[in-house]
Amino acid sequence: MAWWDIHLQWEKHGTCSYPVFKDEYNYFLATINLYLKYNITEILIENGYVPSNTEKYPLGGIVSAIQNAVRATPQLECRNGAVEELHLCFYKNFEPRDCVTKGNSLTSKACPRYVSLPEFVPSNVLSTSVPWLPSTEAL
Repeated sequence: MAWWDIHLQWEKHGTCSYPVFKDEYNYFLATINLYLKYNITEILIENGYVPSNTEKYPLGGIVSAIQNAVRATPQLECRNGAVEELHLCFYKNFEPRDCVTKGNSLTSKACPRYVSLPEFVPSNVLSTSVPWLPSTEAL
């Protein structure tokens, strides 16, 4: 996946965490652990916000659900009324903190009051059936 070039991400984000992380491996191991600890997808689903390309949810409700679970305010970025990115911010000790901008204000970039949470479909998903077999013989 070209967009997730490990070396580029390390150079762009990970080197700021030096000397806490001295290499790419430990940096990415920590990011995976944070992702698992603060699983935003689970938090949203538990609060009734399920991925949908058509359903619209109140932005304030989404932010509140995350704030209550993580104890920090996320930053959301939207495009065409859909959440495109969601950022959690952390102190160097890996405790969550409010995400702020240069103006020291909390942000939701280009997000309307009601947003969709688009469904994610990986581009290289394998089919669970073999196309040349009848469905009764497929996996």
